[in-house]
Amino acid sequence: MADPLATALEHHRRGELAEAARIYEHLLAEQPEHPDALHLLGVVAIQRGHCERAVELISRAIGRQPGVAAYHANLCEAYRVLGRAAEAADSARAALRLQPNYPEAANSLGLALVAQGQLDPAIAQFRAALRLKPHFAMAQNNWANALRLKGEAAQAIDHFRQAVRIDPTLAEPRSNLGQMLLEQGNLAEALEHCGEAVRLRPDLPETHNNLGNALREAGRLAEAKLCYARALRLSPRLAMTHNNMAQALQEEGHTDEARAWYYKALALDPNAARFHCNLASLADEQENTAEAVAEYETAIRLDPGYAEAHSGLGWVRQDQGRPDEALACYRRAIAAGPGLAAAHCNLGSLHEELNDFAAAEQAFRAAIRHNPRYTAAYAQLATLLRGKLPDADLDALRRVVADAGLSDAKRSALLFGLAMALDARREYAAAAEQLQRANALALADKQQRGQGYDPAAHAQFVASMIAACTPDFFARARGFGLEDQRPVFIVGLPRSGTTLLEQVLASHPQVFGAGEQQLGREDFEALGSGALPFGSGPASDGDACCFAALAGLDQATARGLAQRHLDGLSRLSPAALRVVDKMPENYLYLGLLAVLLPQAKFIHCRRDLRDVAVSCWMTNFRHIRWANDPEHIAARFEEYERLMAHWQAVLPAPILEVCYEQTVAELETVARRLVAWCGLEWNPACLEFHRGKQQVRTASVVQVRQPIYGSSVARWKHYEGALGPMLGRLAR
Repeated sequence: MADPLATALEHHRRGELAEAARIYEHLLAEQPEHPDALHLLGVVAIQRGHCERAVELISRAIGRQPGVAAYHANLCEAYRVLGRAAEAADSARAALRLQPNYPEAANSLGLALVAQGQLDPAIAQFRAALRLKPHFAMAQNNWANALRLKGEAAQAIDHFRQAVRIDPTLAEPRSNLGQMLLEQGNLAEALEHCGEAVRLRPDLPETHNNLGNALREAGRLAEAKLCYARALRLSPRLAMTHNNMAQALQEEGHTDEARAWYYKALALDPNAARFHCNLASLADEQENTAEAVAEYETAIRLDPGYAEAHSGLGWVRQDQGRPDEALACYRRAIAAGPGLAAAHCNLGSLHEELNDFAAAEQAFRAAIRHNPRYTAAYAQLATLLRGKLPDADLDALRRVVADAGLSDAKRSALLFGLAMALDARREYAAAAEQLQRANALALADKQQRGQGYDPAAHAQFVASMIAACTPDFFARARGFGLEDQRPVFIVGLPRSGTTLLEQVLASHPQVFGAGEQQLGREDFEALGSGALPFGSGPASDGDACCFAALAGLDQATARGLAQRHLDGLSRLSPAALRVVDKMPENYLYLGLLAVLLPQAKFIHCRRDLRDVAVSCWMTNFRHIRWANDPEHIAARFEEYERLMAHWQAVLPAPILEVCYEQTVAELETVARRLVAWCGLEWNPACLEFHRGKQQVRTASVVQVRQPIYGSSVARWKHYEGALGPMLGRLAR
């Protein structure tokens, strides 16, 4: 007659857990303290995810027969899955005392030590396991994971590769290798390994999760979300996958859904610094600065060494015009994670804004050194150096552009950078070819993310503004605002010279250059937000609600808005006599601003529309949605001309018109006129604007840090062949 225990073991080895468990339980019904049956039923419990039950069964087995090393090793695994790392380590050590040459126990002890954060002792155990069992693929995988946690990415990848070579059929190291390659920017190979891991173990949620990450990086967001959904069907409480689903939705532009998924991830793991960091990035994208700062600070409190959170907080501070704080954040990020390419790249962009181009170049090169596939650093280095970009860097940039594994958004950024270098070398046809590719990819990416541009909707916005801001409206609203001469608004189209004028004024000792502030837009949007007593509906009613509130504007409301605006300026610079806001698209809100702040100074920067259009088409803007399509550019400019003509006819405040071409030709004449317009005495420092160290946040930062030059005038002629129809439309 067959031995029941041997029969159960055969079922167990074949993965027939239910039948094996039935026989073990039958044995225990006859012999309640049978140590092997207790132990093996406990192993089945581990495999089924019932680790509390496993601890009970295996502990009873050890009580009956304490000298069996395997019992202690499997008890370690049960404790480890339960998160009881100290007890797991004790059990593994007990196994090794009984059987010192036990590679599985050494591996288990290593895993328990990793869970306790003891990475170097854990690596010593994985090494010991491999000395005893050189072809132990999971020990190689676990060693690689410990190296990953130490931040030693290159070594981790090498050990993951060794694990895959030892056992090509093992899904875990393949999936982990794919994820590591993805983090290093090697998308093509990451997709290959992650896909194979899913084929090998379709029942393992982590394989689907990691494949989703690779697909998301490739811009295949719909497929990525399907992978995350499969992972969650297998393991509904996988907090990281909820977080990753949120990131995919965020990239698609579905911000409300993304927020809900981040909240789900945080409900499952409220102390995950990464989740708070990612939620902060969403808040920053939605320009909710207060929430972004709070979430980044929460992430840092939970994990003071989390480099990504320090870097993200630095980006927000940089965007706020607080460069000293941003610099401190980036330095903390690099100290915590020296290999974090994003922190080096962000630091480079800050140095660039602070007119330290040598430090900027050094930081961009550091980012590339730490991650040779970090596309943002290549793009920013090319944009910084332009014609001075060495041939070796230009060749490297072309090689990275040709990488088949790049997402469209990353390839687009690289192509913009490549075009800048080619343009500076006067290779205009080649630059135009790269720009056509860059803009097509950027346009498709925006549309996929739900951030496309609707010219008809903008035309309706302009028509509504013209209809609201009539001579009768201004007559009724006369005297509603607050008399304060501090605000100076420089408006126009992006790339029309607004930054140049701001820097001329900001070089005056009594003027603070505030960069591109959102206060004007916020004033308008506050009309319909319901946050003020005059709100005529919820914010979701959009522009129509704001226009309705504008039509019914009263003095109390106007003064409340004006005071809030002035308070914002005071926070930026309490002592300056003039504060310059050079947000170009404040031209959309000139009517409201003139009512709220009737003593403000308004300066309109004009430039040949063809040069503006070409410059916009050549620029990789962060937020502007209309600059990738020549038809959109032309339509936007026509609406700009229509609205500016209306303001010239009806605005109750004077506007100083400044011609970019005249500024280039007669800088001192224009500079003196600007200073006088602002009611200030002339100061010759205004002619040395390019030497300033104040922060400049603009796409034209490199140009504005140079002395006045004329090569940007009539630049459109270099691209007439590529943009003929648009240029002809604008010339008319």
